Amino acid sequence: MDGMLYLYLTNAAMFVVIGVALLLVWRRHRSQTFARDMGRSTLFASLLAFGYLVHTEAAAPYGVLGLPLILAGAVGNLIFLASSVAQLAGRRLPRSAAIVIGVGAAVALLAPAPAAKLLFWPLFNLAVLMATGVLAMRWLWRTHALERLVGPLLILLGLNQLLLVFYGEQGVAASIFFATLLRAAIGTVSVLSALEGALRDAGKLAARFQLLTEHSVQGVVVTDGQRILYANPAVRGIYGMPLGQGNYVVFADLPPESFSDEQLQRQHRLLQEGKLAIANWEGRREVAGGRELELRFEAWRVEWDGVAATQILITDDTERNASARALVHQATHDKLTGLPNRTVLMQRLREYCYLADGSLHCTLVVLNIDRFKLFNQSQGHVTGDHVLKAFAAKLKEALGARAELIRLGGDEFAIVDPDEGNARDIAERLQSACVQAIKVPAGEYFIDASMGMAVFPENAGNAEALLRAANAAMYQAKRTPGTALAMAEQRFEQMSSKSLDNEQALRKGIRNHEIYLDYQPKIDAVSGKLLGFEALARWVRPGVGMISPVEFIAIAERTGLIPELGAMLLELACRQIAAWYAELGDCMPVAVNVSPMQLLNRGFLQLVERVLSETGIPPRCLTLEITESAAVDNLDDTQLQLQQLSALGIDVAMDDFGTGFSSLSMLRQLPLSTVKIDRGLIDPLPAPDAVAVVMAICQLAAALDLQVVAEGIETLEQAVAARDAGCHALQGFFYARPLTVADAGEWMRRQQAGADSGGLAGLLAG
Repeated sequence: MDGMLYLYLTNAAMFVVIGVALLLVWRRHRSQTFARDMGRSTLFASLLAFGYLVHTEAAAPYGVLGLPLILAGAVGNLIFLASSVAQLAGRRLPRSAAIVIGVGAAVALLAPAPAAKLLFWPLFNLAVLMATGVLAMRWLWRTHALERLVGPLLILLGLNQLLLVFYGEQGVAASIFFATLLRAAIGTVSVLSALEGALRDAGKLAARFQLLTEHSVQGVVVTDGQRILYANPAVRGIYGMPLGQGNYVVFADLPPESFSDEQLQRQHRLLQEGKLAIANWEGRREVAGGRELELRFEAWRVEWDGVAATQILITDDTERNASARALVHQATHDKLTGLPNRTVLMQRLREYCYLADGSLHCTLVVLNIDRFKLFNQSQGHVTGDHVLKAFAAKLKEALGARAELIRLGGDEFAIVDPDEGNARDIAERLQSACVQAIKVPAGEYFIDASMGMAVFPENAGNAEALLRAANAAMYQAKRTPGTALAMAEQRFEQMSSKSLDNEQALRKGIRNHEIYLDYQPKIDAVSGKLLGFEALARWVRPGVGMISPVEFIAIAERTGLIPELGAMLLELACRQIAAWYAELGDCMPVAVNVSPMQLLNRGFLQLVERVLSETGIPPRCLTLEITESAAVDNLDDTQLQLQQLSALGIDVAMDDFGTGFSSLSMLRQLPLSTVKIDRGLIDPLPAPDAVAVVMAICQLAAALDLQVVAEGIETLEQAVAARDAGCHALQGFFYARPLTVADAGEWMRRQQAGADSGGLAGLLAG
């Protein structure tokens, strides 16, 4: 029995050594997973012998622990053995196969009677090992020679079980002996195969490294701090030197302008001492041929031929940085003139204003070429571009090196000078440059410019305010004909700010229906009866108060809001006419002013038709008043529109008659019903010369069958003179200021009741 004990212990010890060896191989080369499973299988196999010894030799009650050890060893051994073979063949053991092996082993060990265990267990073991060996021969036959041995060895290990089947207890010693030899052989084959696989993987990694580095556009250098141990072709291409070929190159022997030996050694030392995981630095290097490159370096610690080294990745950023600088230049400079743009202007102003210590001053001039849009229309954009370039060059030459010229866009430039005392000199230089002829291929041209000058901190306390002040001064200079320069004043900026503020408020006012209509009566010059009303737009801006119609109508025309505003006022007037018509059974004509922009809109006629249809008022109740300037500027289009309006039954009056030059000839061509004499001709009444002018207009109107309205009547004398000169209707403060809807309705009710309207006839009778 002592011999069997020795045999069991030898078997267990051998299996442990082989299993541990395989696990150590796997731990060093994790890709060799079959070695891990073969090691686990061998360690579990050692439990079989150890468990058998405990079961047979240990004193009660410890002997019962042997059976679980035997069961665990048997199940683990077979499952991991099968898994290892599958892993070696590049496959995975199915979970179902593992379950079948585990359950089968448990049944073969536990189910039979004690006397039959040496029959059922060897037969099951034989079946699993033979099947695994056959599969291994099939899967591994075309692989490496060592791996092909696994299948036959497993088959022999399976056949070894026949000793137990045929000889029972007498065959145990021989079976254990041969099993130990065969498992040792299988373990040895597995270890050698794992090492061979690890070498193959290392070769693949080396090949990949060489493939990556040899064909990389980035330079790769491996150094020990003093020498170049390896350099790929990209490094040779960057530096233009035969680096990394043949003997090691010492950094000290290389040109210092190409390699910073001191910096490289410092980074190498920090990496090797573990103070840095990755080092980054960059710099300009002069390489072969005198080229100066912008290089970026990234380094980390590696092992090279068993020695601690540093691998450096070198990137040539010369072209990328040049492209980035080109993009920055493009983003900050004007393409046509090459001058800095608005972005640069704000940077400069912030530098001077925000970084000022109280003693720093800055002069800003905003220059705008007058009527340059007209120049482009007449001469073409190509010539316009040539003029802009030539003008910019002339300004730059006149300013010299101290002041910086910037193009803000279009025909607008800015000049920044950090010297406040140089402002007068800059102004003189700019004005002198503007009066000189601009010579371009298409000819010679003279241009005018409007300039606004602002000084920091006198006119503004920050960059944005300084630009606003200079802009406001420039717009003030535009009021002066020819080349002009205006110094910034607070009132200029306030005017610009107020104008912009009113523009924004008007948009909200239209949307919020803040604009309404008052109605000023028109009185019959002879009878004094009410003939109709003129609808006058009014805007009470919240928080500000009444805004003059002259101001907000101009804003609406300038900002393109006039079609929207005009349509809203037309609808308001027509709805009020409809309300009076429903209340009184009749209506007084109401005149609504029409902007030139609104009249020439192709959709204006459809707008009028829609409003008349929606409100249901007779066309005779609506009169449209147009300005004389609108008719003069667009006679043909105006004539067509008025003909279409007349076809609808709408009367059209010409407002402000007598302020233009072509009025007399137009009266014959336009389908008008009324002319309104401008208040400028009424104010001088009853002066004889003024009476003569008004009388001539009335005689001409009579010949053309037109009614004449005199507006701006403020005194009895003016009323009498206008009536005697031939005016049919009178309008002005003498009769009534613009009335609210309620007061205008009261006038109409009094008229309908037959009461005297307080007109000229009543006054004369009094």
